[in-house]
Amino acid sequence: MTTHTLTQTPALTAAPTTSQLPTSTQTSRSSQTHAIPQLDAALLAAASGQHGMLTTAQLRAGGLSPPVRVALVKDGVLRHPGRGLYAVEAMVEQAPTSWHRQLCAGAFLLYPDAVLAGTTALLAHGIAVWGAPLDVPSIVRPIQRSGGVGAFWVRPARGVGVDSDWGPASPPAEALVQHAIDRGIVPGVASADAALRKGRTTMAELEKALDAVRTWPHASHAASMLRFADGRRESVGESRCGVALAIAGIDVTPQVAIRDEHGDLVGRVDFLVTGTKVVVEFDGKVKYASGDRQVLWDEKRREDRLRALGYTVVRLTWADLERPGAVAAAVQRALAGAGRSAS
Repeated sequence: MTTHTLTQTPALTAAPTTSQLPTSTQTSRSSQTHAIPQLDAALLAAASGQHGMLTTAQLRAGGLSPPVRVALVKDGVLRHPGRGLYAVEAMVEQAPTSWHRQLCAGAFLLYPDAVLAGTTALLAHGIAVWGAPLDVPSIVRPIQRSGGVGAFWVRPARGVGVDSDWGPASPPAEALVQHAIDRGIVPGVASADAALRKGRTTMAELEKALDAVRTWPHASHAASMLRFADGRRESVGESRCGVALAIAGIDVTPQVAIRDEHGDLVGRVDFLVTGTKVVVEFDGKVKYASGDRQVLWDEKRREDRLRALGYTVVRLTWADLERPGAVAAAVQRALAGAGRSAS
């Protein structure tokens, strides 16, 4: 599954109590009414303390043979995401980020020496992620070669892990560089902007992390991420606009305060094209979601004041971001129009 909006890290909700979980006289889902194999209360209690996860060794110790484990999976009592690992279905969180966290808990059960890495480490540090699949957590371990191991992607360890809400994880700067290498420039910039804005890393730390991997395949993605990153941008939409404009060779400054002839603040705009009076605003529609007419009126008045001061305002939407070249084309048209007006 792939996220298409900026993903936060919601707290894992409390696991159901053992009285809420399936036994020989209960069903794993409200829609099921047939009897299912028994899952012992001791196993349920263990899973409750492990974010809903159990290992094959734990199930074996609880007396569940391979045929019984197969039956439990078939009947929806257990989920089997990968070799050696199970989840109690009634404890599974449906949100992609929450399930990702549960898989990480399973990774630590199987590999106590694991450290979360890349996209997974960003989530663990509470750094927003956009445009990255969350189906397979990334971890590092003291091994010689990278590869997929059941429910996880495992790489050789480098550096040291630091504490995070989910457990040991790569430091934010290293995780951001790996994320960009794995997921590409724009997802990398979206997360880097968020991390810089929240003070979770610095440009110097990102430079150092990049220097350590410059010879890696696709390290150019991370280099471009670092070149385009700017912690002044306030949303994934602004980050995506910033990258599109930079690639088109349009130099902009984010979050510029525009003042009138008396020095009074007219408004803070998302971007101002350098050396011009062309303003670029990303319209994510969040501020209009309430339907408050005062909000709409204030925004119209703000834009009217900008135009009265001679500014040209370009408004961009999510739809523009999805159309190749649309962002740059809209700004270039405005620049051409502003040039004609000036002449």
